[in-house]
Amino acid sequence: MILIYCFIISLFNYAKASSLTIDCNNKLREVTHCASGSLYGLIENKPADFDSLVAPLHPHVFNNPARGEKGNQQPFGAAIKVAERLVKSPGASVSIRLSDILPGWPYRFPGLDNWLHEVKTFIDDKKKSGLNNWYGYEIWNEPDGTWKDPDGLNFNELWRQTYDIIRKNDPGAKIIGPCYSWYQENKLRDFLQFTKNNNCVPDIIGWHELSGIDGMSSHFRSYRELEKSLGIQELPISINEYCDATHELEGQPGSSARFIGKFERYKIDSAMITWWFVPFPGRLGSLLADDNQKGAGWYLYKWYGDMSGEMVYVNPPNDNSNQVDGAACVDSNQQYISFIVGGPNDGSIKADFTNIPSFIGSNANVKIEKIDWLNKDTPSNGPNTISEQNMNVNNGQLSVTIPGTNNNSGYRIYITKG
Repeated sequence: MILIYCFIISLFNYAKASSLTIDCNNKLREVTHCASGSLYGLIENKPADFDSLVAPLHPHVFNNPARGEKGNQQPFGAAIKVAERLVKSPGASVSIRLSDILPGWPYRFPGLDNWLHEVKTFIDDKKKSGLNNWYGYEIWNEPDGTWKDPDGLNFNELWRQTYDIIRKNDPGAKIIGPCYSWYQENKLRDFLQFTKNNNCVPDIIGWHELSGIDGMSSHFRSYRELEKSLGIQELPISINEYCDATHELEGQPGSSARFIGKFERYKIDSAMITWWFVPFPGRLGSLLADDNQKGAGWYLYKWYGDMSGEMVYVNPPNDNSNQVDGAACVDSNQQYISFIVGGPNDGSIKADFTNIPSFIGSNANVKIEKIDWLNKDTPSNGPNTISEQNMNVNNGQLSVTIPGTNNNSGYRIYITKG
């Protein structure tokens, strides 16, 4: 009897393993496409066809070096030149990585006076550009690994003095940091306590998520508790580099859908795909298969970029795992529901929609699409339609099953009035 009971329980858990609930009335915020952007994914001349390859994604924030010439950390992607290109995408902005002014990796620090002079000079050039599509100044990149206390100067003091220069010369700008290479609560506690005591708290808190999606949600919850314990008001969070722990999955639809889902659920302000494959800047974080051709990841982010209206709450089978996850929106003006999903699953994905808005009516048109992925360097012809049919809505609820799913592909359920 015990064995039978355990077998029944295991079957129940297996059935629930790839089931998600989308509460169409639990509104998170207006659509921002917070996760649509990348590190060095847009540079001066790549992607060359901005209108076809960049604009349709409705990007949010790109991370670019303050200077991008020979002698800087990166010889391309200068923030001002990229901001000029990005004017064609209203609402998109550039996050300026100031430490990329310097040469070398780790950065070769030129001394405090020279550093502050370089920062001030860039601020002057930024203001002269007349551009206003700026996200903020990222003072330093991965100080937990790239800052070595030269001449006894510790990072917190570098932060304070750089912060003061920015505040004096560009008082309306946002300041981002500390941008650790991974979530480190003790380091963040010390940093935030210092910045609180010295009136230099960042406007936007930032760190990287590169070591696996499993613990990411717990990082967001822990950070909010850390703010409360220090008496610091809730700050916007920027994950200024994100990727699967397996770097070859950069831009993979199945992997990306999970990141997008968690960023939206925790109302992350901005997130930028990594740049692991350093010979290839300007590929939108591996969303492009080469400099000119769309990869499968591009089409998932196109679905994401097409979202409008309000983001709504998605409850995955396990928020603290690397399993299937996704994000959804409801647009009452255009009268549709869109849900993108992907990640490890048991061969089918079940989406339970609740509190379906009245504009859908009692009969819904449900379209299921997929975008398949081979690897980041393989061009894609775009999504395929799995099915399209009318389904009954009962008491504001609708259950949709996507059959024959795999871990790599991305999927979309698109619901309109039947």
